[in-house]
Amino acid sequence: MSSQGAELARARFVEQFAMVLSDAGMQRMPARVFAFVLASDAETHTAAELADGLRVSAAAISGAVRPLIDMGILLKDRVPGDRVDHYRVYGDDVWSTVIGRQEPLYRHIDVLFTEGLKTLPPGPGQRRIHETREFYRFISTEIDTLARRWRERRAGVTASREPARAASGE
Repeated sequence: MSSQGAELARARFVEQFAMVLSDAGMQRMPARVFAFVLASDAETHTAAELADGLRVSAAAISGAVRPLIDMGILLKDRVPGDRVDHYRVYGDDVWSTVIGRQEPLYRHIDVLFTEGLKTLPPGPGQRRIHETREFYRFISTEIDTLARRWRERRAGVTASREPARAASGE
């Protein structure tokens, strides 16, 4: 495949992945930036490189990187002596980072629902809140188990020289 063909294929993938992220609730422009950075072979990108790669304005990039940094999936660095910020995926295992960032939310929900259960009168509402709290407790416990299992599996995935084969589990 020519380099132009490869770039076109990457651009299509970025847009498709961004659409999936957008459908899942991420704003469209941050989704495009994240998909681009994740699929790019470059380790870091300046705002100008992101704007050029996505064919958007620098202002669009500026507004898109902030939520990604806040989510903890994009990191802003500056090379010593350089006046330009560089953006990169936060850590090698971005998906564990994303999932791990949910833990404070689960703890907050647990505290909130536990307090709510003390104040709500017995009835359907209290039962639903109790069930919801238990659901989040279950998910929180399972996330820890899944994170451990993922780290084990990731070791094999990252050791493979053939991403397509590693992705299929062969």
